[in-house]
Amino acid sequence: MLGRMMVSALALTGVAYAQEAPTPAPAATESVTPSSSSADRVSYEAAQFAQYNPQTALDMVRQVPGFSLDGGADRRGFSGAVGNLLIDGVRPSTKSQGVEGILSRIPANQVVRLEILRGAAVAGDASGQSTLMNVVRTESAGSGVYEAGFELTSRDVAAPRGELSYSGRNGNVEYSLAGSVFSQYRDLPGWRLLYNEPGDVYTGRAETPSPRDFREGSVTGSIAFPLLGGRFSTNAQINAFRFHADNDYFFYDALDNPDSALLQDFEERSRGYEVGVNYDRDIGPWSLGLIGLINRGRYESDENDIFLDGVGALDGTLTQDIVQDTGESIARITLSRPIGERNRIEFGAEGAFNSLDQQLSLGGTFAPPLFDNANVLVEEERAEIFASHTWRPTDVWSLETRLNWETSTLTFTGDSNQTVDLTFWKPSFQVTRTFAGNNQLRFRVYRDVSQLDFGDFVSAAATADAIVSGGNPDLVPQSDWRAELGADLRFPGGAALSLTLTQHQISDVSDVVFIPAAGFDAPGNLGDGEATSLDVNFSTPVPHIEGGRLTIQGYLWDTEVTDPLTNQPRIFSFQPESQVEVNFRQDLPDLRFAWSLSVFKQGETQAYRFNEIDTSEEGPWVDLSFETTALPHNMKLTAIAANLFDGTVYRDRRFFNEDPPGPVTNLGRNGINTARDYRQREFARAPWFILQLSGTF
Repeated sequence: MLGRMMVSALALTGVAYAQEAPTPAPAATESVTPSSSSADRVSYEAAQFAQYNPQTALDMVRQVPGFSLDGGADRRGFSGAVGNLLIDGVRPSTKSQGVEGILSRIPANQVVRLEILRGAAVAGDASGQSTLMNVVRTESAGSGVYEAGFELTSRDVAAPRGELSYSGRNGNVEYSLAGSVFSQYRDLPGWRLLYNEPGDVYTGRAETPSPRDFREGSVTGSIAFPLLGGRFSTNAQINAFRFHADNDYFFYDALDNPDSALLQDFEERSRGYEVGVNYDRDIGPWSLGLIGLINRGRYESDENDIFLDGVGALDGTLTQDIVQDTGESIARITLSRPIGERNRIEFGAEGAFNSLDQQLSLGGTFAPPLFDNANVLVEEERAEIFASHTWRPTDVWSLETRLNWETSTLTFTGDSNQTVDLTFWKPSFQVTRTFAGNNQLRFRVYRDVSQLDFGDFVSAAATADAIVSGGNPDLVPQSDWRAELGADLRFPGGAALSLTLTQHQISDVSDVVFIPAAGFDAPGNLGDGEATSLDVNFSTPVPHIEGGRLTIQGYLWDTEVTDPLTNQPRIFSFQPESQVEVNFRQDLPDLRFAWSLSVFKQGETQAYRFNEIDTSEEGPWVDLSFETTALPHNMKLTAIAANLFDGTVYRDRRFFNEDPPGPVTNLGRNGINTARDYRQREFARAPWFILQLSGTF
């Protein structure tokens, strides 16, 4: 979706470069079709993308049919968290720099070709991705990318944005330097309607103007050079952001008389740095890879609440200040080698130390007693070893077996004092069959373990929602056995279809649980569950429309778990049942002009708290963009009308009686629906406008 916030940086860590230069652009619009292919590699030469007048590698990757970038943020371990991107065959040694940010800092004139790796070419890769994108660059004396622009929304104040990067080579030394700034000023006003149930008896409403602004910036640098018979590379990033919102709420009774108000001033800030190193070399028939990564960050939030009565007199105050210090340190080693022409083995190990230290303080006349897990130090020591074997019995078949063993120890100090030991075996087996040239089918059975979010271990007050966002030190990672059937199909004329159908058998479903001793809901585990998911990416030229291409990508989820409160089956909390993004783009190379229309819609999500069902949904978000390179020096001007049809953010909270009449108490969702809070928000201006000028040098 256009207009999303980005933190962009460049990581150049390649060890192998193509020597040829890009070929000239085609004279007229052509479908992007593979220039060459094998059973496990589909290649697209840079010249095929020249019709789109790309300025960065990201512009090119977005035009590859049937491929979607994946940041991999929900996976454990280093390679599992950095997604499906390789630069010159090497995974960037970074976690905080997104894959789109990395690609946006690589000038298009440094790209020789794009390769989609699949089957045996990715077998054994620890990321768990079924396909990888490899960007192959040429040796270049040096070139840069720049972009400057602004966003104009309801305040009629331009919110500036821009980025500048330069990468080059001096002999065998490669270097880069990049910087970016981004800002956003958007008002998201809305209203609430309040009801008593049953019967939808209207009891009042609330107005929520909600002006907000966001600013962030980053500086990134990298250097790579030969060392001790191999290649050493390092990259570093410093980043910071600030978000401020006036979350004011004005409440009115059923007769529309002022009833009360909550004036909330909220600000959050973050700063941090990351340093990553990568060393690769060959030792006889073996290939050695070493990776080290350090992340450190500090997050702070300040909330100041003023409560007023119906005539505007002071009723009370509340303050909440949070400081979180986070850290992550990773060391990883891999050894791999071919055995003959059809076998490959790999061994490796990874160690990590992660931590989060939260300090929370409450003040004011309405300050509640400090709740559990508000001041906690969480530390995790994790180790993993793995081995994989890839066998290609013929040119069209490949088989991959992999075994990972992971152990970790979580230690909690402060409000909670306990130690949790976790151990997981993670086997995997995949068979792949290539047919009819560019087409491939795969079947995989494997065990996956979800990432732990340390924020789920700590608590904070959500004042506007009148709940405690609880932390739960007893939370363990969700794990599931997956049976996956996938296809990567390339059709004549440039159409492509990628799909994955997966059956999940899940243990320790991550959801929301009620903690009686603490008196609040928190992330927790429900037990066993199951799910079926379908991921689709389809791209095709549009007949009879010159330069037109339609891309449809999205997913469907069908989930089921037994609710521990009602003993009835229900869907998972916070898992959207569907998501779809449709994009139509038309490129007219002769006019050096292109336009696109995109539609994004995600299905509703639900959260099942002890005495509440919280349902939310938003969109659809529709964006229209125009771009032209009919400017001096091949500069590109992009104009975007974002949120074209005024998408809406919905939220419907239904509350249940915790203490109904009779001998049974505290029934929560087993009781009757007693109240409803229906909310709706729309951005103050729709559409808002973005103007960007970009180019290379």
